[in-house]
Amino acid sequence: MEVKIISTIAIYARKSKFTGKGESTENQIKLCKDYAYNHFKVSEIMIYEDEGYSGGNIERPKFKEMIQASDKRKFEVLICYRLDRISRNIADFTSLIETLQENNIDFVSIKEQFDTSTPMGRAMMYISSVFAQLERETIAERIKDNMYELARSGRWLGGKTPTGFTSKALSYKDKEGTERNMYVLSPVKKELKLVETLYNKYLELGSLTQLESWTLENNIKTRHNKYFDKSILKIILSNPVYATADKKIFKYFKKYGSDIANSIDEFDGNHGLMVFNKNKVKKGNISKKNKSKWIIAISHHKGVISSKDWIKVQIKLNKNSKKAPRSGTSKIGLITPLLVCKNCGSNMRVIISRKNNKIYHYYKCLLKERSRCSKCNIKNINGKKADKHVVDKIKEYGSLDIDFYDYLLNMKNRIITSSNDNSNKEKILNDIENYKKAINNLTLQLADNKESKASKYIVEKIEEFDLKIKELELKLKGIEQASKTLIEEKEKIDELFNLIKFFSKNVDKLKFKEKKKLLSDIIDEISWDGKNLYVDIFKKFK
Repeated sequence: MEVKIISTIAIYARKSKFTGKGESTENQIKLCKDYAYNHFKVSEIMIYEDEGYSGGNIERPKFKEMIQASDKRKFEVLICYRLDRISRNIADFTSLIETLQENNIDFVSIKEQFDTSTPMGRAMMYISSVFAQLERETIAERIKDNMYELARSGRWLGGKTPTGFTSKALSYKDKEGTERNMYVLSPVKKELKLVETLYNKYLELGSLTQLESWTLENNIKTRHNKYFDKSILKIILSNPVYATADKKIFKYFKKYGSDIANSIDEFDGNHGLMVFNKNKVKKGNISKKNKSKWIIAISHHKGVISSKDWIKVQIKLNKNSKKAPRSGTSKIGLITPLLVCKNCGSNMRVIISRKNNKIYHYYKCLLKERSRCSKCNIKNINGKKADKHVVDKIKEYGSLDIDFYDYLLNMKNRIITSSNDNSNKEKILNDIENYKKAINNLTLQLADNKESKASKYIVEKIEEFDLKIKELELKLKGIEQASKTLIEEKEKIDELFNLIKFFSKNVDKLKFKEKKKLLSDIIDEISWDGKNLYVDIFKKFK
């Protein structure tokens, strides 16, 4: 077999969870190295290892690092143990192969025996990845269908129970007469009483903001003893689990094209609802699906909110959401969301006002606003003055003649000194070498004195020195890790210096969004105590 001469090979290994199951990343790397040395004459091997990351997407640190290295053509061949270690998504996988081909990098998968340096290898690889994804999607669809059938029974399928309920096991017999358990929602009377109050108050007050303020003023908290906010209140007010299952609610969901598991005659007004397939999760973000995708089933628990009131609340929520102002588009409020209230720790938000055709803004504590001053009463701060104060402060940091810069400069010099001080490391390396020589000499003595009484002493000494070597190697590893950390800290400080200098020189030319982005990169936190504004840009270095 002809051995191809390669300068650099990259190996990628991935495992979803830190468990003992499946191929460990260490084993994947070993198999890939064996393959590399058997099939190539290679000078260097680069290792990229992601542990605890799913193959469902490419949001993995070492994978991204590998892609960047491929763009710079730092290696000529990429080897992995199995195709799904790279990605379980065809689009992502195809994109990777195209990137590698553009950079003249070959790809090898050991398990499937694919090699993209040949046309047949490329074709077989694509076919295999298509069938692998088809198999996964078929299994996922089967699981989903089974979940839908269980949902139609009105049982609780697990997860975080809604406010007002806990879950309890209920025995039943299946078609074969076998006794089984299923879980149903069980009422928590005190919490359900609060839910009823929240619905009534929302209809009375007319907005989530007013309802939030009312809960804060009256010291009403969640089951976890936290203050209610608008997002939690909206979840409660829009959850069909509280609605009474009667004919009115049947017609409501029928109008939206929901998949209703029970006939209209079963909606007798005695039970509550169980709704499934409500949310979709994409890249960690949860959003509601269209009501036409919902599965509506009569549950085993009783409804607590009349269908008439529940529907009224949904209409009002929908109407208010359309009125809600868009956030994050204004060019006012340079220091949000960095600004916090020093009194209570809440974020401060920008409030815009208009007077004599002029726009003014100020910053107000969120808890103060939400609680109508009952939980925090810190003074508001003039927005224009606050923004200018922060910008001027960063401009000051661009000068050498301030304590802050000296502090970081001294830290930087200390890091450089620490990282260059290798005397202790060299001593440990010398000690390890001396112990190894001593073990070697003792081993030779042992060979000459196998039968003598001295052999026992020699073996004990070898074991003692071996233990010393392990202790020193552990200490050496600690020093190397500390040195690596110090170098990383130095790089962070250098980066911060450069950002401060750039901002100071160019702030007057920067657009609003660019200023805001740079400030968020430079500043850790801005706090307001009612009198003074504190700008903290070295919190991470403390």
